[in-house]
Amino acid sequence: MKEIVIIGGGFAGIHLALHLSGNNNFHMTLVDRNNYNFFPPLLYQVATGYLEASNISYPFRKLFQGKKNINFRMGEFQKVMQSENKVLLSTGELKYDCLVFATGTETNFFGIENVKQHAIPMKTVNDALEMRNHFLQKLEQATVTTDGNEKRKLLNIVIAGGGPTGVEVSGMMAEMKKNTLRKDYPELNATGAESNIYLVDAGAHVLAPMSPQSQADTYDDLTKLGVIIKLNTHVKDYVNDTVVFDNGETIETKTLIWAAGVTSQVFDGIAAESYGRGKRLIVDAFNKARGTQNIYAIGDTDRKSVV
Repeated sequence: MKEIVIIGGGFAGIHLALHLSGNNNFHMTLVDRNNYNFFPPLLYQVATGYLEASNISYPFRKLFQGKKNINFRMGEFQKVMQSENKVLLSTGELKYDCLVFATGTETNFFGIENVKQHAIPMKTVNDALEMRNHFLQKLEQATVTTDGNEKRKLLNIVIAGGGPTGVEVSGMMAEMKKNTLRKDYPELNATGAESNIYLVDAGAHVLAPMSPQSQADTYDDLTKLGVIIKLNTHVKDYVNDTVVFDNGETIETKTLIWAAGVTSQVFDGIAAESYGRGKRLIVDAFNKARGTQNIYAIGDTDRKSVV
């Protein structure tokens, strides 16, 4: 029986494990840093308090109940030792006959260290919960501060990235500002506190991969909701509660939500020539990683080689 180790419990990793479940030729160990799978498209609903994290997540161990040839191991990948067919995790070591990377993508901060340190990404359940808590804390602080400039910074929100996540978050924030906040935070209404929601993107359109009609409709709908959209605008830095753009403009805010891009990751033990654009592993027609004998990549982790 061949031992398959799958690193990553997203849709690709789970699909592979379940597809081979019941096949007596294979035994699989799925590894993930969390003990649950979650549905990324609804993260923004958790972040804005409309859903609980349990509504979009499901435990791996419950998912694999009754699957005798699947085990789950919670841990983070650290290194692969190809000569030994062994993978090192934060929780121990695993031997494999085939190793499959299905780790998906992670937030791309484009080398802007201050953004990485102080912005709120939107990639994981923990990110969504952090954003929810951060937003509620800033609202409470805004109800008691008497400094007008401080209140404006507490209430201003900048979302970087005009893709689906940025559009969803900005739209939901605008709806909350229009409805929920007026009811739940009367102190802010009484002081006439001013707040703005900015959606910023480096490109010329929101939802760039989608049709021109979808782009135009989205732009119009967000604008009607009160979202201020700034296109062709690159975030350069985030310093002292100020988002700095490459055109010299600035916005003061204590909340920068980063949804500006993703990248794959580099795996210790895999040679540099095995990677392509976006740090994705270059694979052949069978998803075997370039320069390896028994290591594969699937989902957002792979990039098909051009033959």
